[in-house]
Amino acid sequence: MLSWIREKFGTVVIGGIIAFIAFVFVFYGVFSPKATRGLHEGAVAGTVNGDSISISDFNRELNRKMEFFKNLGGGKLTDDQLKSFHIRESVFQELANRKLMIQEAWKLGLIASDAEVKEKIQEIPALLKEGHFDLETYKRVLEENHYTPAVFEKLVREDLSMQQWEAYFQTRVRVSEEEIKRDFILTQDQRNLKYVLLTPESAQKVVTIDASDVQKYLADPSKLNIARIKFEEGKTTLYRGQGFDQVKESIVKNILSGDRVEEIQKINQKLAEQVLALLSLNPASDSKINLLLKPYGVVVKTTGWITRDRTYIPNVGESKELMHDAFVSRSSIDLKAGGKPKKYMLAGRTLLAGVLESKKPDLTGLAQQRDTILQKISARKAKDFYQEWMKKLTAKSEVVANPAVVGAQSAGEESTGL
Repeated sequence: MLSWIREKFGTVVIGGIIAFIAFVFVFYGVFSPKATRGLHEGAVAGTVNGDSISISDFNRELNRKMEFFKNLGGGKLTDDQLKSFHIRESVFQELANRKLMIQEAWKLGLIASDAEVKEKIQEIPALLKEGHFDLETYKRVLEENHYTPAVFEKLVREDLSMQQWEAYFQTRVRVSEEEIKRDFILTQDQRNLKYVLLTPESAQKVVTIDASDVQKYLADPSKLNIARIKFEEGKTTLYRGQGFDQVKESIVKNILSGDRVEEIQKINQKLAEQVLALLSLNPASDSKINLLLKPYGVVVKTTGWITRDRTYIPNVGESKELMHDAFVSRSSIDLKAGGKPKKYMLAGRTLLAGVLESKKPDLTGLAQQRDTILQKISARKAKDFYQEWMKKLTAKSEVVANPAVVGAQSAGEESTGL
């Protein structure tokens, strides 16, 4: 779990991590009625070099991560959507990685001492009374959450040891001044692109569908069911507040027009040539293009400032060719330098774009940002170092997952143990 937290939120001090763990113990409840998911008490989620990952550990981490994703989705994510994130597999992998690191820590003497464990436990806010560690509170909190002192202290020892691993990776990376300068240039060299994006959906708006074809489609029970499925997919967005009967013909028209791939391609090819002939620096050209594209629901847009260290363009997608053309010296699509807009094909969509504005790096600002850039590069290199180290460690280890646990279909299904 710690590796996932670090990946999403960056470095977290160990005191905060353990305080959070204690908070969860007190307020979340580790063993819910579904905690064993139908598995017998002795079942395990898997083993790492013969050491088991318990069902309780697996379900605790799974519940936390499921809640995190549900909260991201406003509590509206379905079990199928959660399954698509492969949460069960990632939870097991994180626990396996943690187990491997603890095993290595024992080998290398990186395990926290008894004194360090005692000191850390005495700092946990949930275990304090009037600002001081209270032994009775400690016993009560652990008892309420079905933890023995030995098990809880083992968790604290492992968390402290994981913190030492984090320091191990961070202290073994080096960042040169040239790397810092190069990163600064990459993030400060910026372009603002003017573009038009033509999609199959935009072309569908002008494809003519005969009314008799629509009725024929609706008369076929199997095809009618397809239309109903489309309605269900969009009833909270595209068709919000409307019934199926109100929108079924519109849905069928979209389905039928979407099948006319060749016609759609011809429409967008013709539009692309017309847009390329009009697209320029002059704002007046935007009005002409917008008028041309009004029936298609498409308008001229700008990307805002984007940097050369990325290939993904907001609201457009990935286009390495466009990013190369935009940032190359003497760009052929720089409209201010006499360049011309160009056509780019993006997985069935047609993008027409040119560089509207350029912002070159000002090295006088490097000193002010140096420390921030240094931290960013260090974190990235430490992560790369960790991943390579973990890859080698995993290759020489035996990690076995229990498919009845890790491969279960959803959080609500029952399964059988080993």
